[in-house]
Amino acid sequence: MPERTIKYYFGRLNLIAVFDDKREFLFKALKTNRVLQYRGYNWGFFDIVELESELGNLFHGFLVKYKPEFSEEVANPNTHSLEDQEIDNFVVAKARFFLHIKSGIITYHPVGNIISRQTFVERFCKLFEFSLDNMFVNAEIQSIEEDYKIFEVIRSFKKIKRVHIYLHPSNPSNRDRWKRTDERLKNLGASSYYENYEADEEIGSLNVVEDEEINSKISMADDGYGKADVTGEVDGELTTVSTSDNPITTQAPNDEFEARNVLDKLVIKLKDIFDRFINEN
Repeated sequence: MPERTIKYYFGRLNLIAVFDDKREFLFKALKTNRVLQYRGYNWGFFDIVELESELGNLFHGFLVKYKPEFSEEVANPNTHSLEDQEIDNFVVAKARFFLHIKSGIITYHPVGNIISRQTFVERFCKLFEFSLDNMFVNAEIQSIEEDYKIFEVIRSFKKIKRVHIYLHPSNPSNRDRWKRTDERLKNLGASSYYENYEADEEIGSLNVVEDEEINSKISMADDGYGKADVTGEVDGELTTVSTSDNPITTQAPNDEFEARNVLDKLVIKLKDIFDRFINEN
């Protein structure tokens, strides 16, 4: 019988916060008893545990969407009638995740339209901030992309009209291709960075394909430290390509399997991501 697998996405949890011990900081946020309420549903972190791996320790758990009060139709065999039964804290969906403590890389699986990829990112970050009283904490999950994919699309543009770049300083390490940008942000004490370019109407196109500095910043966003959007012309129509368009994904066992079995599969792809940095440093 073929193994039942589901798709996991990879991103990076970027934090703007002050803390002495990252592990304790993450543990406090994830182990919270707080519940985020949103449009009649509750959201919480559940079954948080720490797992060891050859790549370093990770936190494992579920982001759970549940209904505080739920009425379910049941059959009563004694009266042969259909009745409504009230259920407290009915689980609508749960999305499993693994968070690598040192690097902040997070891998998770969405649940159809109930907990979509975007919904997971938004609720996870809001709940993370809420669990810490929203006190000087900003949490964002940026997608980690397949290496160089965005540059393939950019090179296909006949004209490039706009470039928007948003970056965070790295933690813990950088790559040669964007090391200078990263170190400059850190030396400035910047928590985030924005950059926008618009093509001159007379020239008609931005000359960014061979621009080393802009390409290095796009690569930094590609590695999960921000986001970059490039708008260009293809066959006479404007198209926007983003560093969130080609996320790294992999298949892993579904939620019927123990966390350790799932992690053993995910570690293979995690190694590939870490190799981006090891091979250049």
